[in-house]
Amino acid sequence: MTSGGRPRWPARAFVALAILFVAAAPGRAADGDAQRIAIVDHGIYEHRVERFETEPRHVSRERVIVSNVVLLREADLVDAQPGRMFGFQFRVTDAALVGETLTLRRVVPPLTNPATGETATTIERDLVVSHQGQLVLNAYRFDYGWEMAEGLWRFQVVYKGKVIAEKAIKVIVAMN
Repeated sequence: MTSGGRPRWPARAFVALAILFVAAAPGRAADGDAQRIAIVDHGIYEHRVERFETEPRHVSRERVIVSNVVLLREADLVDAQPGRMFGFQFRVTDAALVGETLTLRRVVPPLTNPATGETATTIERDLVVSHQGQLVLNAYRFDYGWEMAEGLWRFQVVYKGKVIAEKAIKVIVAMN
């Protein structure tokens, strides 16, 4: 009971319910950023590999360029397999972002490149928005066995240091 004679539990129950609702919400743009970008889909993608490019900011030191990206299956849980690509696609909906730089960030379990000894838990690349409505893929493809790390992978879109969208996907590694 409060000093006014009314019970406290309804307010606490409401706060607990609100926290549960926010925690259970699917990945999407952060509050206030919903009009900036829209998550189109997430999960496992079919794709065609076009080429590999040098990427110094990536723990593997390369980035795969893909085309013909199609959602194979919506998924919040992904089993690690060679060549599997997963993450999310989003569309830029805010015209004010045209010409601006977005950072595509992947927060990952520790990945250690055996060739360099480097370990990373964050992988980023920058992208300049070319037009309103631009469709962007923020994904990861398993090209090496050492990349297939079990745990929670967070795919984020960052603008001026602020996460404006995020999707978390859990990766599992099957036991042989």
